[in-house]
Amino acid sequence: MGAVPAGLPGDCVKRFFQGKNVVITGAASGIGQDLAVVLISWGVKVALFDIQRIPLENKDNFLVDVTDAEGMDRACRALIDSWGRVDIVVAAAGVGGINPAPYFSLAIDKKIMSINYFGTVNTFAPFIEHLSKNSSGHLVGICSLAAFRGLPQAGSYSASKAAQMTLLESFRLDLKKSGVRVSCIHPGFVTTPMTEHDEFEMPFKVSVRESTNIILRAIASGKSQTGYPWQMSLLSKLNRLLPNCVYDFLMPRLSPSKGHRPRILSSLKEE
Repeated sequence: MGAVPAGLPGDCVKRFFQGKNVVITGAASGIGQDLAVVLISWGVKVALFDIQRIPLENKDNFLVDVTDAEGMDRACRALIDSWGRVDIVVAAAGVGGINPAPYFSLAIDKKIMSINYFGTVNTFAPFIEHLSKNSSGHLVGICSLAAFRGLPQAGSYSASKAAQMTLLESFRLDLKKSGVRVSCIHPGFVTTPMTEHDEFEMPFKVSVRESTNIILRAIASGKSQTGYPWQMSLLSKLNRLLPNCVYDFLMPRLSPSKGHRPRILSSLKEE
């Protein structure tokens, strides 16, 4: 599956996806839903996975929990049998969460990790053999800029995304010879129901459609890692270089705790 140059215009991205068979998890809301909306409007064949009812008219919708390894395996293998070929798998299911150390919740930690990390594992595992056998395909994980360093109040979320990022990096190395691409997408703050809260400041927030356009360009260009918006991506890279004493001094001042108790932040408004 050939890639196209980075920075390509919208028409080139649209042409890249023509004839591709795409799987998207977390398709009932947020980034996953908007990716689905755009691809469906382009006439792309898409399979949509979510635990909630997917509010999009689409032939191949699957109500399945990404934390259910056996359920995901059955659904994914049924899709492969039905389609015959899968080209791109996007693991977009995820939740955020506040879990400050003074009030740390093991239940919330387990839920965040089960969705963000194990949900990605359960999404990709059933397709790896299929893609490798075809010597083509693309695994895409929607990760986060929070993966690069532990953030205040967000130990569980940062840890889940760091684990997801590291998994994808290993997969990228392991699958390169088989012709399967692996990409890790690192959004900053995106305007979805997941960011409708006031626990901390959210600078440089981008719209969900801008996020979708960046992700689709990244997939089409075959980039192994993409972070956005550029301001937050740059800050995240700089944070990785800071000595602990400097980081520990700056972060509580840039993102002061408001004393919130642990809770899940989800793109599903019902939760």
